[in-house]
Amino acid sequence: MQQYFIDEKFEYKNFVLSKDDSFHIIKVMRKKVGDKIFIAFSNKERYICSIEDNKLDGVVVFPVEKVELSTELSVQITIAIPPLKNDKIEYLIQKSTELGVSEIVLFNSERNISKIKDSKIESKLTRWNKIAKEAAEQSKRGAIPTISYKSSINELIYNYGYYDYKIVAYEEEAKNMKNNNLKQLLTQNLENGKIVAVFGSEGGLSSKEVNYLNDNGYKSVGLGKRILRAETAPLFFLSCIAYFVELN
Repeated sequence: MQQYFIDEKFEYKNFVLSKDDSFHIIKVMRKKVGDKIFIAFSNKERYICSIEDNKLDGVVVFPVEKVELSTELSVQITIAIPPLKNDKIEYLIQKSTELGVSEIVLFNSERNISKIKDSKIESKLTRWNKIAKEAAEQSKRGAIPTISYKSSINELIYNYGYYDYKIVAYEEEAKNMKNNNLKQLLTQNLENGKIVAVFGSEGGLSSKEVNYLNDNGYKSVGLGKRILRAETAPLFFLSCIAYFVELN
């Protein structure tokens, strides 16, 4: 059963869906009056809802049955990474959402090849947030990850200084067999914790940036013996966390 999000708290009343969702319900899913869909509300309540009116400009639904479904990670994970080339960042947003990320922060670094003009930031964020929403619906998430943009690494450090665990993935640490920072993190009780993990773009992070992050409480970690692509490294990290908090 297809899921959609409504940016309102649950009540027993009629709700009107957005035009985009209404178009998808009627034209793509071919739903009719009386058919059922999942609705996830802003307070994370989820209900099977009945379609009361199938107008293209706003499908009307009414909640009929509460769904007890827990699909969110018990730890809040923020991935911070510079913009990537071509469609790599869209792939990363989609797959990170499926793996349970809470937030993705794009920031400018010394070596990122892909630069975003100030005039394009809002339109990019609109598209990226739409990708996150669709991926959250497909994977039956209870919440949509937020996508944001920071102009510098300084702004990133300022905004996430209060997190419980701060990590920077650095490819040079793959050679350091004595670095067990990732292993130590994964063996912590991460329940209800907050993690921010910083990754480099295709050009990686400079040693100056890594040292600056280290000076501000970010522990350097390696991600195994192999060098991972920029869009792969955050997914590997998320998979490790998901395994240890959900399956281990």
